Amino acid sequence: MKQYYEKQIDAINNEINKIEEKLSSLPAGDIKVYPNNGSYRWYYFNGSKRVYLSKKDIIFAKKLVEKKFLCLRRNALLEQKENLKNREGEYYIEATKLQEFLEDVRYRKLFYPSENNYDENEIIQTWKVQKYNRNPKYPEQLVFKCPSGNTVRSKSEVFIDIVLSERGLPYRYEGELELGNIKFYPDFTILNPNTNEIIYWEHLGRMDDPVYARAALEKIRIYYKNGLIPGKNLYITFETKDRPFSYEDAVTALKMMGL
Repeated sequence: MKQYYEKQIDAINNEINKIEEKLSSLPAGDIKVYPNNGSYRWYYFNGSKRVYLSKKDIIFAKKLVEKKFLCLRRNALLEQKENLKNREGEYYIEATKLQEFLEDVRYRKLFYPSENNYDENEIIQTWKVQKYNRNPKYPEQLVFKCPSGNTVRSKSEVFIDIVLSERGLPYRYEGELELGNIKFYPDFTILNPNTNEIIYWEHLGRMDDPVYARAALEKIRIYYKNGLIPGKNLYITFETKDRPFSYEDAVTALKMMGL
C-alpha cells in the first residue's frame, strides 16, 4: 500500500513540474471577466494596472485563462498530494476552486478550443450531424448545466463533458445502444477521431450502494457478452460517497483511452 501512495505522489510531482514549466512561458498578470449586456468584457490586471482586452487581444486573453487554469490545477494537485501523505481528514478546498472555474461560463470562450484537435473526415462529419435517440427516462434529473451547453445528471458527468469538449472530441450523451432486444443508454458515446471507432464511457456513481453496484455490474456483464470490452471499446469510471469523482479523474480516464 505504501508503494502505491509513493507512486501516486511521484506522478503528481511530475505533473506539477510540467505545469510549472508551462507557467514559466505564460505572461504575467491575471484576467477577469465581467458581464456586459448579455455578453462579457475581458480585463487584464497586472499590479495596479488594468487594461480592457478587445477581440483582437483574444490570443493574449486565452494565455491568461490558461495560466489561471494551470495555477488552479497545480494547487489542486498539491492538495491531492497532501491528502495522500496524510490519509486522514481529506479536504478538497483547492479542488473545489478548480471545479468552479471549469463550470464558469464566463471563461468558456477563452478556455475551450475554437477548433477541433483533429482532422475531420467524412465519417466524423456525418456522425456529428446524425440524429440519435436519447434516454427518455427521468428527464427531470437533467439539472446540471455544462459549459458546453449540454445538460447532464450529475456533477461528475459535468467533468466528463468538460474534458470531452476541451479536446473538441465528437461525442453523444446518453445515446441509445440496442444489444439484442434490450436498449441501453451509455453515459457518453465517443467517436475516436484517430480510428473512427466507437468508444463507450460509463460512469458508475454510487458504487458503495449494494443495489446500485449489483445492477451496474450486471449491465457491464451484458456489455461484455455483446462485445464491449473494458479497456478496448468500453471505459468505466467509478466513485463512492467517500471518493468523489473529479475533473482530474476525467482527464486521466481520457488519457487511458489515448485521446
